[in-house]
Amino acid sequence: MNTFRTVLFLGFIVVISACTSRNQMKVSGKISAGEDKILFFQQLNLDGTITLDSAELSKKGTFKFSIPRLEHPTFLLLKLSDNNLITLLADSTEKIEVLGEATNLESTYTVSGSMGSSYIKTLNLKLESTKKNVDSLVVMHNQLSESDTEGRDKIRENMLQIVNKQKSFVYDFVLNNPRSFASYYAVFQRFDDGTLVLDPNVKKDMNMFATVATSLNLLYPEAPRVKQLKNFVLAVQKEQRSQLLSQKMLSEVKSTSSIPEIEEENLQGVKVKLSSLKGKLVLLSFWASWDAKSVQENKSLLKIYDKYKSKGFEIYQVSLDQSKILWEDAIKKDKLPWINVSDLQYTSSYPARVYNIQQLPANYLISRDGDIIGKDLFGRILDEKLNDLLK
Repeated sequence: MNTFRTVLFLGFIVVISACTSRNQMKVSGKISAGEDKILFFQQLNLDGTITLDSAELSKKGTFKFSIPRLEHPTFLLLKLSDNNLITLLADSTEKIEVLGEATNLESTYTVSGSMGSSYIKTLNLKLESTKKNVDSLVVMHNQLSESDTEGRDKIRENMLQIVNKQKSFVYDFVLNNPRSFASYYAVFQRFDDGTLVLDPNVKKDMNMFATVATSLNLLYPEAPRVKQLKNFVLAVQKEQRSQLLSQKMLSEVKSTSSIPEIEEENLQGVKVKLSSLKGKLVLLSFWASWDAKSVQENKSLLKIYDKYKSKGFEIYQVSLDQSKILWEDAIKKDKLPWINVSDLQYTSSYPARVYNIQQLPANYLISRDGDIIGKDLFGRILDEKLNDLLK
């Protein structure tokens, strides 16, 4: 009976151990010529690295690390020093094996058991090759005399071709592996000067960021890196829309010799057109009762308005408020005497969008002929500008 219980207990232990092993991600291998060196096993997060484990390498150089099952693909480091390390992309309960030499891990290692880690190695090797080619051309460029414009232009053209080939490599990789975290790694690769290989301001490059963000969000919506990439794409797209809106406004100014019209209601519900002030020097001012800087700037504007209103100066102020009560209270409290209008659409205000307002307070100075002659002029600078124009 006792023998039976012992066998049953040992069998239970074996089953538990097997289950535990299946719920772990493991990294093992051998690093030669690294005796007595410390190998760090780290997790690479958005806000930095955390050390998960470490091991002193023996003469044989073998090592073994394990961590609980990963919820989503995760970037890990095997590091001997800050300049001697490799990046892995681990997933779930992979069993990754790494072989390499301690003298230079990055150029000597091989990896098996992890498709993501193999992708990372491929991406890094390609980028390193590109950077070496670019660096050699930079040396050649610097050796040429400034008078050799033809030679310098030829080198710059070759550099551009090399960079474009690197971009094409990333394009192909992303389109073939849109649901791999290795594509996340690819779109955020950088040159030595810190600039991204893919430029988010270039449409085709931006499409790669968006492709990866959309694909990964379907599989790992809660992963921190997926959220970060999604927010990055949305922020860039928002900025691009603002720039297009600003360019449109400027083109309208150039083509029509006039500025975009504003026609909003004042506190009494009467619509007032900005164009109705043509013939006066107008400060188109954007503010909000909830913005402390705006309220403070209004106090400065009171003095300026009182000084120049009799000389043909007027203020057309647009509030980005949402509450008419708060907007009205602020006007009455500070006794603002100039034109004040609002569509009460908060930051979705049409005037704010058409004039590309990114922060408060903001303003445009408009000439008597309806042309923009100044932007974001405050305090003493605005006073001096008005003094020159209204002499």
